[in-house]
Amino acid sequence: MSLLAGFEAISPDLLLGQTLKSLPSLTLDVERQYALDPAHPIAFCWARCRDLERLERTLDDDGTVDAYERITRSEEWTLYRIRRSDSGVVNAYRRWVAAGGELLDCRGTDGRWVIEMRFPDRESFTRYHEFLQDEDVEVRLHRLAAGDGADHRRESDPLTESQREALVLAHESGFYDIPRETTLETIADALEISNQAVSERLRRGQSRLIEHHLF
Repeated sequence: MSLLAGFEAISPDLLLGQTLKSLPSLTLDVERQYALDPAHPIAFCWARCRDLERLERTLDDDGTVDAYERITRSEEWTLYRIRRSDSGVVNAYRRWVAAGGELLDCRGTDGRWVIEMRFPDRESFTRYHEFLQDEDVEVRLHRLAAGDGADHRRESDPLTESQREALVLAHESGFYDIPRETTLETIADALEISNQAVSERLRRGQSRLIEHHLF
């Protein structure tokens, strides 16, 4: 039986932890993450901050951030593409992916991350929880609940989390470009699954998008 876990994670060594600590009024919403290069996972984060110049100066000094790029901006929110540093930062992304975790919601504010995740079972969450504690991350549990039958995806979103991750990674790495800039094997290695598995995720995801938007 799957498990839903709601918790806070607090550490300056988590991705953007130093920025959250320096700017308590900052709000960050993680839209998605992927890792073509396991040493440099990419996160797309919406930021709400009154002073973008101060925010970007803080990002420049954040040791957990290797590089960032401002993608787009609305009246209140700014979308950043952030590449994580390969050292001095907790490798939480690869750990929860390896544990079979699914990130449902992730918001950073007041110096902490507030996270909602689904895990295959209690044991996989326990392993991830123990990893965070070993990395000196302060974890404050809000709730643990049976996750079977609970669908947190938006009704308008036809994709599963794994299909979305594979499609986004393929697009960002140039798999759909002409000529192709990467291979199926490279995407499979980044996701730590077989070539057949990633091919099936891409085909099923494409099929769902076609059914949802064209019929």
